[in-house]
Amino acid sequence: MSKLKHTLPIAAAAIVLTAAGIAGPTFIQAESVAASKATSTTSSANAEAPGAKNPTKLLKLLGERIQAKDIDGIIALHEKHAAIVDYDGSIVRGHKKIRAFYIEWFKLNPVLTVNPLQTVVAGGEKQADGKVRNRTAAIMGTYSLAQDAADGTRESFTGNFCDTVEEQPDGTWLYVQDNPYPPHGDSTATHH
Repeated sequence: MSKLKHTLPIAAAAIVLTAAGIAGPTFIQAESVAASKATSTTSSANAEAPGAKNPTKLLKLLGERIQAKDIDGIIALHEKHAAIVDYDGSIVRGHKKIRAFYIEWFKLNPVLTVNPLQTVVAGGEKQADGKVRNRTAAIMGTYSLAQDAADGTRESFTGNFCDTVEEQPDGTWLYVQDNPYPPHGDSTATHH
């Protein structure tokens, strides 16, 4: 894949969101490629962990799993037919293709700085127990990324992201769409 196709699943890295989302940007550095190969082929203890009970926790889990290069854990945070919008406008859809995307991206030794700015939760249906379930949330913010280029130098990118997550019937949240380029082709995103 070209360097443009590896720029990033933003949500993916997006977000070690604890209080850091309020305090300022969050840094995420993926570990070595060797660690990636080990975690991408083994089952993840994190994949078995209880799900996120809100969008903020989902972002935190995703950030932790990206930092650990825990491919199985990352996949567990996505709906079966989730999608990533790639730099060229193509769509990476479904667990199998998202897994392949992350394996390739981690080879570039990415370091991501994310500044989540807003999460908007809407929709849903009131359940018999009085709780509202099946809500959707948009998570928006800015990022900067440094990663290895094909020629061995480091390259940098900045931009905006807008991700969509959805509450499941059991009250946990999963990624539906990871979009680091809203709207696609936005002239404010810079790539150098």
